[in-house]
Amino acid sequence: DRPSHSSHESYENKETSDHDHDHDHEHGSSNAMEALFPEQADVVIEVEYLEGEVITSESRVSASEGDVVVFSIVSDVDELIHVHGVDYLGEVSSGSSPSYFGFKIEASGIFEVEFEDSRTFITELLVK
Repeated sequence: DRPSHSSHESYENKETSDHDHDHDHEHGSSNAMEALFPEQADVVIEVEYLEGEVITSESRVSASEGDVVVFSIVSDVDELIHVHGVDYLGEVSSGSSPSYFGFKIEASGIFEVEFEDSRTFITELLVK
């Protein structure tokens, strides 16, 4: 039994990249993540996205409300990372150096993080 999301979207099956929620929503009102570095973070989420496969250490990452969450992402394609529920977007540039960005989490709940363009699940952010 999973805790309920503090988002209006419903996630039926998180174990596959074929999860069910609306991707036709506009991101014009999304919050852009800031350029932040791991040393500024309370929580660092390291991700590699190579040949369409996500490599990360945890499928659920815990944080506390008010924490600064920073992503360190190495990808072989340009992508957008989206934190659902709190609606943060970060632009990932392809290349061998990591893209660093993040935000201060001001809400509690479980927030799905995915690569938006390919609809690929990355992790869940569990905030208490």
